Order: sequence, then structure tokens, then C-alpha cells
Amino acid sequence: MKGIRFLLAPYAVALLAVGSGLLLTLLLQPLLEPTIFLLFFAGVAVSAWYGGMEAGLLATTLSTLAVSYFFLEPVFSLFVASLDSIVRLGLFVLVTILISLLNSELRTAKQYLLVSESRFRRLVDSNIIGVIVSKMDGAIAQANDAFLQMVGYSQEDLLAGQIRWRDMIPPEYIEANDRAIAELTTKGVCQPFENEYIRKDHSHVPILLASALLENNPDNIISFVLDLSERKQIELALCKSEERYRAYLEQSSEGIWCIELEVPISPDCSEDEQIQHFYQYVYLAECNNVMAQMYGFSRAEEIISARLEDFLVSSDPDNIAYLRSFIRSNYRLIDAESHKIDQQGNSKYFLNNLVGIVEKGLLVKAWGTQRDITQRKQAEQKCKQLLEREQTARAEAETANRIKDEFLATLSHELRTPLNAIMGWTQLLRSRKLDETTTGRALETIERNTKSLTQLIEDILDVSRIIRGTLHLNIHQVKLVPLVEAAIDTVRPAAQAKEISIKCRFNPEVGVIVGDANRLQQVVWNLLSNAVKFTPKGGRVDVQLQRIQSHVQIRVSDTGGGIAAEFLSHVFERFCQADSSKTRSHGGLGLGLAIVRHLVELHGGTVCAQSPGIGQGATFIVNLPIKAVDVEANTAEELSSCVNIQEANNYLPKLDDLRVLIVDDEAEARHLLTRILRQYGTQVIAAASASEALLALQEFKPHVLVSDIGMPQEDGYTLIRKVRALSTDEGGRIPAVALTAYARAEDRTQVLLAGFQLHVPKPVNPGELAAVIANLTGRT
Repeated sequence: MKGIRFLLAPYAVALLAVGSGLLLTLLLQPLLEPTIFLLFFAGVAVSAWYGGMEAGLLATTLSTLAVSYFFLEPVFSLFVASLDSIVRLGLFVLVTILISLLNSELRTAKQYLLVSESRFRRLVDSNIIGVIVSKMDGAIAQANDAFLQMVGYSQEDLLAGQIRWRDMIPPEYIEANDRAIAELTTKGVCQPFENEYIRKDHSHVPILLASALLENNPDNIISFVLDLSERKQIELALCKSEERYRAYLEQSSEGIWCIELEVPISPDCSEDEQIQHFYQYVYLAECNNVMAQMYGFSRAEEIISARLEDFLVSSDPDNIAYLRSFIRSNYRLIDAESHKIDQQGNSKYFLNNLVGIVEKGLLVKAWGTQRDITQRKQAEQKCKQLLEREQTARAEAETANRIKDEFLATLSHELRTPLNAIMGWTQLLRSRKLDETTTGRALETIERNTKSLTQLIEDILDVSRIIRGTLHLNIHQVKLVPLVEAAIDTVRPAAQAKEISIKCRFNPEVGVIVGDANRLQQVVWNLLSNAVKFTPKGGRVDVQLQRIQSHVQIRVSDTGGGIAAEFLSHVFERFCQADSSKTRSHGGLGLGLAIVRHLVELHGGTVCAQSPGIGQGATFIVNLPIKAVDVEANTAEELSSCVNIQEANNYLPKLDDLRVLIVDDEAEARHLLTRILRQYGTQVIAAASASEALLALQEFKPHVLVSDIGMPQEDGYTLIRKVRALSTDEGGRIPAVALTAYARAEDRTQVLLAGFQLHVPKPVNPGELAAVIANLTGRT
């Protein structure tokens, strides 16, 4: 209802105003005859002032109808007869419409002004910001409570004229305020700028000030003042916090860093996708100098923008595990270790604390600290290695002690067993109550056990000599075939007793080697004795002797108990036996194979054992080198000194100033030949292959070429063909000697056809070799 009344009120006023004007005009008609429209003008004006344009038009319409009906001829009729009345009525309508329009505009402007003033007053009275009206000279006419509270004054101080804005400006802000006044005078407004006012208590308050000139009075200024105290305090706190952060960043002993993702990623992605994303989009956004120095740089600026791969090597599984831990921990790691690479490529170990920053559901960056623990890790690794070595040494010591105890127990058993038989039969013989047959059997038993004891003692003495390094060889030419056959004949009775067949396959091209015949026979005998000992009844032992390039190979295989895979690497160790228990099936001290290995190595050879496993037999392979020169010496040490024998020089011509090129793939052979020939005054250069020999031929310009035949890649035949293809100036006609282990007649023929002048089979006597070279060079 109130709304309807409010809407109808302007029209009711218009109706009332016109009605009042009509009644007054009727009453005062004699007086108003000349100006019959006067009161109606007033009614339209009142209606338009109160109700606006619509009410004014309504009043105009009603007034026109009332005038034409009551006052214009013919009276009481709406028809107007005279032109004069029509003109007067038209002018009335035009003027009233104009009056309605002007009143309506005036009313609207007044209402807008009232609304605007109400809003401004609301703003001023709300005290959200300070508002002042002042003059150019500094006087403040009006100010709200917000401003007064800001500067510490009261309304009484304002009314007393004690507040002047020019007096409140600190000296350091006068220039800024003068610029603002100049801008205000020129443009009518002043853009907001930071300023300070001096409060009543002489303290300073930071403010943001914006001003404008009042249009109707250019000397008056309206200003809006915003208190910045809280913001300044926050800025100061932030500044101090930044200073503390920077100080901590620079003075910290730990590396501090921040990594950012060029493309953020959702935590919902799989671990592999996130790790791949990290290596593709993560870069170092910020760090301190300590962090940079950890990676070999001097300042942080040198390392900023580096990629993740530059630090966290993706090929290291530990680093991938580190990233997975970071993801699984919801991007928060504490004391996590990582392995990284510095600028010089050195491995570094760090202890990290890491936290990821997730914004709007996406991982955008991560902050972290790290401490270099490389030295600690290295110390831990060293401690671990020392511990492992200590544990290994302790285990070895315990094993050695156990082996010693087992050896002593075995030695006691192996000594007591034959001694028991010897002592028993000796006591029976002393009784003189035995017949001739029993006496012969007793003597045979005593002899056999005496030999067994002698062999045990010899093995122990050999091991002692090996440990002290006093086991020497009596070196001379040895034919291996008879030597191996003699060893086979020695063990044949034991093999026949167990119905073990011994199959032999000898290569007739083996020839002779340089070595100690007795010790080599001991090697073969030990291997055959073991084969027969561990082969069950009805088994088989195979013995093979063949030449392989510059080596002779002895292979002894059996169908016996075999060797466990874990024991193969220990089979040649002293006192080591696969079965050392009291219930073992076979005797022995576990020294035989250790002696075999040492004797073979003294001859410059190698020995190894092979076995498919328990119950599948075993094979022992001995490789002995075919030495290039036959040197007679009693010991290995005399082997190198024998070439100094002066007697040879009394019967051979001097080879002074001769240049000899030696070609042999065996380093030992090259060294020995070089020393021998230098005793005769020659200049020697040695080459390990045909290609090296061809280069030396051009640079050294030798007088004689001494070459081996059996060499890898290119043999001696290939070498001499390439040499003979050269011109005379390049050494194509150089005298050449083939020094080789291939000693068959067809080998000699092939050597001579290939281009060598002489064929000398290995091993060769030093004097013979010197005589051959002297003969080729005309020094005989």
C-alpha cells in the first residue's frame, strides 16, 4: 500500500493544485480577468516541482481543460471559438510544458545532489579513510574523525584552527608536497603519493594522499588520506625477514636451494611420469654460495638455471629411489641421502631435507637444504672395507688354523699308519718265529711303508722349500714322451690293482722342452696318482700330450669322483682337501697338487683343473712353454746368469756392431734372446708382432732378422713374405733365421720356401744361435 500511495501521490498533488487554482480563479475572476491563467501557472509549477514531468503534464492538461470550459467563450464548453483564445491557450500549454520540464530537471538535479552528498557524507562519517577539506594556505576547514585520529588531534583542535596541513609536513617531504600542489594547480587533481604527517605528539605517520580542487572554489582542496602505518610495519617486517633470510642463506654452512617446475605437475600422476617430468622440466631457481661450492662453483650465479640431470644423475638407481621416496612421502623428505656429480665429475653424497610446494593442486616448486656428507660416506666405505678385510682376514686365519689342525691330524694319521705296520712287523721279525714266506711278506710291507714315509717327508720338505723359495730346478733338454711314459709305468700297478685302464695319446711333434726332468716327472706322477686314487674300480684315466702353438700341453682326465664347483678354486692350495674328515675314503696330506702348481709355475707354465661336478670325473691341464733357447743351469737364478759364460766367446767370432731384429710373441723369449745376443756385442731390438717388426725394419735397419713362426694374427711366414716384398734399400734382402718349435722335415722345407735362410728348432743353445748369426753375416 505504501508503494502505491507513493506512486499516486504526485498525480494527487497535480489534481489538488489544479482544483485549488480553479476555485481561486472562480472566486477572484473579476480581479483576474486580464490574467485568467495566473493561478493555473502556479498549479502546474507546484505539480511539476513535486511530482516531476509527468505530474506537470497532467496539471497542464487539467488546467487547459478547466480554462477552456469555464473561462473561454463559449463558457461551459470545451470548444474554443476565437482565434485569440486559441493562441492564448496554446501559449499557456507551451509555457506550462516548459515550466514542467525545468522543474523536473531541477528536481532531478537536486535529488542527485542529495544522493551524492549523502554518499559522500556516509563515506566521511564512516571513517574508513581520512577526508579533509582544506585551503591552499594550509588551513583545514573540515576533517572527519578518521583523519583526526590519524594525526592525533580532536574536533576542538580543528575548530580552534590549530591544525594546518603545511605545518604537519616533515622537511624531507616538502619537495614531494610542492610537486603535488603544482600538479593540483595545473590539472585540478593530484595522483596518490606516499607522504608523512607529523602527529600532535611529534611522531610521524605514513600516509597515502590524493587531492582534488573543488570546482566551485579553486582555493578549496578535498583530500583523501589513507593510513599506511600497518602496511609499513608489514613491509618493514618483510624487509627484516628478507634480511634475516639472506643472512642465513649466505652464512649457513648448509646448501640452501629452491627448484621450480617450468610446467607444474599433478601429484595424481604415476611415479614414473613424475620422475620423467622432473628430469624434463625441473631447474634450479635459487641457491646460496655454499650450495654452488658443493658442486665446484664459486658463486650461486654460476649454477642458477641448471637442470636436474646436472646434479641428480638419472643413471644412478639410488637417485631414482630418492625421487620415489620424495613422491611417496607427499613431497616431504627428512635426512634423505642422495648421490650427485659436481662440476669436475666427482661423486658427491648429500643429506637432504626437502619440502614440495603444491598450489591449486599442482606441484610448482620445492625448497630444500643439503649437507655434504661425502667425507663421512667415504669414511664409512673405508670402515666397511676395513671391516670386510678384517672379517676376511679373520675368516682366512680361522680357515688356516682349521686347515693346520686338520693337516696335523692328517699328518699324524698318515705317519702313524705306516709306522704301525713297520713297528708291528719289526717286532714279529725280532721273535724269529716266522717262516720264509711270512718273512718275505714282512720285509715287503716294511719296504712299502718306508717308501710311503719317504714320499710323505719329501712332500713336506718340498712344501718347506716352496715357502722359503729354495726349491731349484736342474734345467736341461727334456723329452716329454719318455718322461710321461715313465710316470705312467710307475702308477700302472696301482691302476691294474683297481682294474683302471690308462689310455694314452701322444703327439709325436712335441719333441723336447727345456726343464727339470725329475720335477716334471713328479708333476705328471702326482696328477696320475691322484687320478688313480680317486677313480673307482673299473674306471678309466686318459693321458694326452700335444703341442699348441708355442706350448706343450699335458692333459690328465679321469672318470672318478669329480670336484665340487665351490672347491675348484681351492684345489691347488696347500693343506686343502675336499674331504678332511676322519671318515674320508682316501689318504694323503693335501700337498701334491700345491707342489704341482709351484713346479709348473717354476717352468713358466700354468696348471688348471676342470670338473662338471661331483661324480663326473676331473681333468687337469698343464701348459708348458717351449723355450727359444736351451740354457744349461742348475737353478732358476742361474738361468739368467749363464749367458755371461766367457768360454763361449773364446770360440765364437765377435758380433760387435751387428744389429739384430728379434720377433717373438713370447715376452720371456724376447727378453732371453736379447740378453744372450747382447753378450756377443750385438745391438738388439725386439718386436712382439709382425706389424711391429716391419716398422722396426725401416727404423732400425738390422743386419739379421730372427723370427718365431707360431704367432697370433700374423705368423712368421706372413712376416717373411712381406719382408721379401720390400726393395733392397728397405731391407727386403735381409738374412733371416726362423727360430721355431716346429721341427719336422716338412716344417723346415716350408720355412726355407717362405724366404728364411736357416731353420733353427727350439730349444737352441746360445752358442749355436751366435754361430748361426755369425755365419749369415760372414763373421765366421
